Amino acid sequence: MNIPRYWAKAERGVSVGGQRYRFVAWQGSDESPEHARLLAERALAERVARKERGERLGQYPKGGAPLREEILEELTDARGERVAVITRNAAGCLVLNTARVMFIDLDFAQAASLGRAGCWAFVRSLFSRPRPARQSPEEGALERVRAWHAEHPGWAVRVYRTRLGLRLLVTHALFDPASPEALAAMRKLGADRRYELLCRSQTCFRARLTPKPWRIGLKRPPVRYPWESPSQERAQRQWERAYEAKIGGYDVCRLLTTLGSAAPHPEAEQIVRLHDGYVLSSLGRPLA
Repeated sequence: MNIPRYWAKAERGVSVGGQRYRFVAWQGSDESPEHARLLAERALAERVARKERGERLGQYPKGGAPLREEILEELTDARGERVAVITRNAAGCLVLNTARVMFIDLDFAQAASLGRAGCWAFVRSLFSRPRPARQSPEEGALERVRAWHAEHPGWAVRVYRTRLGLRLLVTHALFDPASPEALAAMRKLGADRRYELLCRSQTCFRARLTPKPWRIGLKRPPVRYPWESPSQERAQRQWERAYEAKIGGYDVCRLLTTLGSAAPHPEAEQIVRLHDGYVLSSLGRPLA
């Protein structure tokens, strides 16, 4: 998984073509803070050189830059390799990152505007037979997932309801996040393309474990990780205490159904226990 333990920042003011620019580069490393600093200096020098050559620097994401997130917990296998990492994202939510257990989040399609079809829809309705009641977004999405599963009956999938969609947790086998098989499943099911890109750049699957702050009456955290001063860290920890005090009134998911009867992979069983311990409850709390 491309989730660095250490981060460093390099910055420099440079004049190019008579204009003054401030260049900043962040780089992460699993080796040490010093190695992260070396990588940051190299990245900064490369960016400055490209600017001096007149090249466009581009914008993130480009498919290779990992997210700067604080690591809160790691789960390793018998060989000591990381199979899961819990991080806190820029929005302040805890996120489960898994090396080989596939998550796919599906957002409900936006309801069509009543005015989109215009008057012709009204005219046709006068002469057509009554139609069955329109499906709810959940029913429609679940029907599409069931149809997909009918084409993949050997897969075992846990299906959860989220605030605005469905979450699938595949349990029968392990997957490389960048593999054609994983990519095909995401695209066939209609996963967000940004999620697909993030899975490839982070070399992991991701699932949010705690509510989005704006859904529980809070703003985003005041600073972004890694903090550059003790005062920034104090501000962040104060925000986290307020966040923890509010999330107890909400759930992130509700388990809807399981598809397929294949036995779960042992690593997937671990992930299910970890994930469900965070996102589910028996209290029927609002989803956030």
